[in-house]
Amino acid sequence: MSIEGAYLFHGIGKDTMKQILDIACEAEHAAGTFLFHAGDPADSLYILGAGRVRLRTGGPGYVAYVFSEPGEAIGWSSMVGHEEYSSSAECIVPVKVTEIHKNALLPLLEKDALSGLTFFRHLASIIGRRLVNCYKATVSVHGERDPHSYG
Repeated sequence: MSIEGAYLFHGIGKDTMKQILDIACEAEHAAGTFLFHAGDPADSLYILGAGRVRLRTGGPGYVAYVFSEPGEAIGWSSMVGHEEYSSSAECIVPVKVTEIHKNALLPLLEKDALSGLTFFRHLASIIGRRLVNCYKATVSVHGERDPHSYG
């Protein structure tokens, strides 16, 4: 799958998309390797092309999320001002990803404000869905204990 088909890039202007494709690097990683570790500098966004990536927060037994759908965005911390990744991303099977360095991507999105707005709206939607899924997982494990909403 090309990154052009990824939800994160839907609606990006043609010229800006061409420039993004020019800075994107495709890579393959073996099972058991890491795209990044928690605490590493958050300098790249990854778009899954094929394979499965396990996102872990904390020790080896804490799985936060598993990426398996082509087009999923991994490492979005890099795009929202975090200096370090908060989780580790381990390749469960051989993986193909497209890597985009934030220092190359952000200026392109700033130059084309409409594409930048579209990109960050999609990113906010992705983050929101993952947050809701975390809430649901927490409730399924611990049950509802407090009727107050903190979201």
